[in-house]
Amino acid sequence: MKNYIKKLGFLFLSLTLLLGACETEESLTITTPDAEFVLETPGISNIFLNFATPDNPAFTITWKDEVSSSTNFTVEMSTDVDFSNPVVLGSTDKNNFSMTVMQFNDVLKSLGITSYEQVAVYFRVDNGSQKSNPILFQITTYAVAVPEITSPDNTFSATLSDVDPEAVAMTIEFNDPEVGANNTATINYEVQMALAGTSFAQVYSLGTTTSNSIDVTHGAANDFVLTAGINPGDAGSFDLRVIATVNNGSGDLVRTSDATTISITPYDVALAPILYVVGAGAVDAGWDWASPVELVLQGKKYSGNITLTPNNGGNFRFFTVRDDWGSGQNYTYYADRGYTFDSNLTDAMDGDNNFLFTGTEGQYFIEIDTEAETITLGPPVIGPNCNFDQLWLVGAGVVGTGWDWANPAKVTCTGTGVYEGNINLTNGAFRFFTVKDDWGSGRNYPFYANDGYTIDSDLIDAMDGDNNFEFTGTPGEYGLTIDTVNKTITLGAMISLCDNDQLWAVGAATPGGWDWANPTQIPCTGFNEYSGQITLTNEAFRFFSVRDDWGSGINYPFYANEGYTIDSNFEDALDGDNNFRFIGTPGTYTITINTFNKTITLQ
Repeated sequence: MKNYIKKLGFLFLSLTLLLGACETEESLTITTPDAEFVLETPGISNIFLNFATPDNPAFTITWKDEVSSSTNFTVEMSTDVDFSNPVVLGSTDKNNFSMTVMQFNDVLKSLGITSYEQVAVYFRVDNGSQKSNPILFQITTYAVAVPEITSPDNTFSATLSDVDPEAVAMTIEFNDPEVGANNTATINYEVQMALAGTSFAQVYSLGTTTSNSIDVTHGAANDFVLTAGINPGDAGSFDLRVIATVNNGSGDLVRTSDATTISITPYDVALAPILYVVGAGAVDAGWDWASPVELVLQGKKYSGNITLTPNNGGNFRFFTVRDDWGSGQNYTYYADRGYTFDSNLTDAMDGDNNFLFTGTEGQYFIEIDTEAETITLGPPVIGPNCNFDQLWLVGAGVVGTGWDWANPAKVTCTGTGVYEGNINLTNGAFRFFTVKDDWGSGRNYPFYANDGYTIDSDLIDAMDGDNNFEFTGTPGEYGLTIDTVNKTITLGAMISLCDNDQLWAVGAATPGGWDWANPTQIPCTGFNEYSGQITLTNEAFRFFSVRDDWGSGINYPFYANEGYTIDSNFEDALDGDNNFRFIGTPGTYTITINTFNKTITLQ
C-alpha cells in the first residue's frame, strides 16, 4: 500500500513539472547582439621605438567588422582624439595592421613630433562606410636628424694667447632639431676637431656635454693645434663637428653633425733655453748686446746671479733671443700672465714698461719660475746652481740602499742644473727623490721621458706600477750624471767629484793612533764632499790627503785660514803641529768635510 502511494506521488509531481515547463517556454524571448565595427584595445599601450630593431613591428592593431562586407580598410592616426588632422598610415584587406619601427618613427618625425618624449597618438579604422572607435598609444620616438652647429660659422678665426690659458677662446653652440625641452633621454654631445680636409682621420676631443654648448679655453685649443703640426704664429684650418650619442640599453644611437671649418693660430709653449737680461739696471750688461746676463733654464725655472742697481734708470728687460730686441719680455708681459714679483721689482713706466729695480745695489740670485709664476730675488748663490742641492736614489737597483730611507744614495749639484755622483747599481728598480724621507717627492722614468730627456740605454721604465727606473746593464759602480739643462741622464766611468778619492784621519784621537796600519778612511761621497764614520776620543789627530804620506797632512789652521766653519767639537790642539783636538763626548760620529761650502761638521 505504501509503495502504491509513493508511485502516485511521483506521477503527480512529474505532471506538475511538465505543465510548468510548457508555460515557461511559451514566455522566453531570445535576443542576439548588435552588429559592430570595433577596433580592439591593445594589451600594451606604451610603445618605445627602438632604433636598434628598425625592422621589428612597432605595433599591431586588430579589429572586427560585423556591419559591412568591406575588403578595404584604411588605418588613420591623429595626435588628438577628435582626429582634427588625421594621417593615413595605410590600407589593408585584412582585419589587422602593423608597421615597422623605422616606418612608424619616420611618420612621426614627418609630423614634427619631438624625440625622447612620450606623446599621445590615437588610431582608428575606416571601412568605407563608417569609422571605428579610437584607441590610444603612448609613443616615444628616437631622433634621426643630426645636430646642427650654430656657432662658430665658416668665417670664424681665432688667434690664441698665452696671457690667460684658462680664458675662453671660443664657444661652440649647436642645436638638436628633434629634441625638445621635455626630453627624457641622456644625450651626450662630443665636440671634435681635426685638420680641415682630413675627414677626421685624427680627431681631438674638445669636450663632452649634455647641454647645447661647450667652452674651449686658449690652452686646450692650443694643445691640439700644436699637436696637429701647426707652427706657432701660423694659422691652421680645422673642421669642427658634434657627435650626439644616446644609449638606451640596446646600443648607442650615434648622430654626427655636418662639419664647420674655422681658422686657429696657436702660440708657442716651448721655453727658450736661456733668458738674456739687458738694461741699465743690470750692471754687467747695460743697454747693449755685448755682454748680456744669461739665465739658464732648469726644468721650468730660469735662474742665476745678477748684479742690479737702481742707478742710471735702474731698468732692464728679459729677452728670449740674443741680439733680438723684438724678443723682449717686459714687466707688463709677466704682469698680464699673473706673475707675482719681488718687492724690489716694479714697472719702470718708461714707455717700454721695462722692469725697474728699486732695491740696494748689489749681487742677487734671480729666479723666474714659469710654473709657479713668480720672479724672486735672493742672496747670491756661491758655486753650482741647481733647483735642489742633491737628488736622492732609493730602490732595489741601488746596492746598499733598497726601498728604505735608512741609507739612500745621492747625486749632488756640481754645476748649473747638473747633478753628479758615483752609484753602485744592480739589476733592479729605483727612483729619484728631491727631498730625503719624502716618498711624495719621487721622480720616476716617465717624469723625465715625458719632459724630453735622453736617457741612458741601460736605464728603462720598470713598468712596475710606479714606473720606476730599472737598471739593465752590468752590475757595478758608475758615474751618474743628470743634466737638467741639456736634459740627459747618462751612466759612465766613475766621476772624480773631489780632489782626492778620500781623506785619511790619523792620530791619538782615532782608533789607529799615530800609525798608518789602521787609519780612518773618509771617502768622497759627493761634489767636493768627504763623509764617513769616525770614532773619536779627547785627543789630537790630523787629516791627510795621501795614505802613508806624512807630508800630505792638513791641520787645523789650514782649514781655519781658508775660511772654513769648523764644528765646535774641534779646536786647535796647539801642540806644535797645530793638529785638530776633539773636545766633545767620545764616541762614533759621521764627519763631513765639504770643501766647496767650506764646512766641517759632526753628526
